[in-house]
Amino acid sequence: MTLLFQIRLEQDSLILRGSPTESVGCVLRGQLVLVITETIKSKEIKLTFLGKSKTAWDSGNVRETSEKRILYKHDWVFLAAQEKYHILQPGNYSWNFELALPGTLIETIEQCNRSYVRYNLKATLKRPIFAQNLRTKRKVQINRCLMSNYFNSLQSVVLLNSWKNKIEYEFSIGRGYFCLDDKIPVELIIKPLISGIIIRRFNLIFEEHRTYNIGHKTMKEVEIIDIKRDSSLIPFVGETWIINEEMSIPKSRCLADSENNQISIEHKLGFNVTVTFQIEDKDFYKLTVSLPVVITSYPSPVGTTIFDTLPTYNSCYFDREINEDLSSSLPSDSNNISSRDNNLHNNLSSSNNNNLSSGNNNLSSCNNNNLPSYDSTITSISLPINDSILPPAYGTI
Repeated sequence: MTLLFQIRLEQDSLILRGSPTESVGCVLRGQLVLVITETIKSKEIKLTFLGKSKTAWDSGNVRETSEKRILYKHDWVFLAAQEKYHILQPGNYSWNFELALPGTLIETIEQCNRSYVRYNLKATLKRPIFAQNLRTKRKVQINRCLMSNYFNSLQSVVLLNSWKNKIEYEFSIGRGYFCLDDKIPVELIIKPLISGIIIRRFNLIFEEHRTYNIGHKTMKEVEIIDIKRDSSLIPFVGETWIINEEMSIPKSRCLADSENNQISIEHKLGFNVTVTFQIEDKDFYKLTVSLPVVITSYPSPVGTTIFDTLPTYNSCYFDREINEDLSSSLPSDSNNISSRDNNLHNNLSSSNNNNLSSGNNNLSSCNNNNLPSYDSTITSISLPINDSILPPAYGTI
């Protein structure tokens, strides 16, 4: 009887930092777990990481235009096929895996009509004829964090201009970089340069622009994510009209920005104002302006490690008063190194003693290919909900 055949991941989602041309990629780490209470025969145990995409659209009365691609594929063979079947005794088995993914991969794209980019892990345990094979599958989410201009994107984005020497306007948003489920603060200031100007209507529109490419064929579409309309009298402050609004970025309808040659996604926030001039005629004039907005699926472009954040001022020794004896407070380099090495040795030793058992000596040769770094990381892999039916540690079964 098979109690468990499951893929576990160190992280549920992976982050590609930077654009495809500057990202160094990321690492996929995990573990394939098998728990059995009866002796079974196995021909092969294999794990496959597969990235695939589909680009499609309807061309009027013409049939759908579509294309499918394999973006990335990698196989791990934990139990190689041979002339005779492998005999697996009752016990707990685990195989660690690791894969360095390139930064040029397209991030996961879903909810895009009939087009998508998806990544999955699929494991198969092949059994003899007339015996059902064991299969398990797990989705891998890959997000991209555009880091190149992060600090510049924290600044307010402001557009100042004039229109026909009759209106000056200032269109600003809180910053140029937002996350899904955020809100975009918008301020619009309109200053008439001549008298007799009346604002009839105001529209604020948040758009998502999608571009699909198949060979030399291209199709573009625009989705309205959020819109604000106001046909009432615009507030008048001094000699200007001031409009303040918030635009929502719902995760259920909005996709993150993506730059690739298959499914390109970008966002624009714009407004249009309909005005009339009493001193000229009764015709309506429309002023239309837009700003680009970067939307990311990752909640924060800066990580939580000490390498991604600036040190606090009170942690710097040289920020203390000038008359303080710094030599007594500065740590010794030699002591630091020996302490660090001792801690590292102790951590590795304790993690080695608590490793998950492989359950069968016949499979020891398969585990020799595993990287030693897993010993200190694999215990941090979270367990899915259905693992609650199992004891907390494999060695106790």
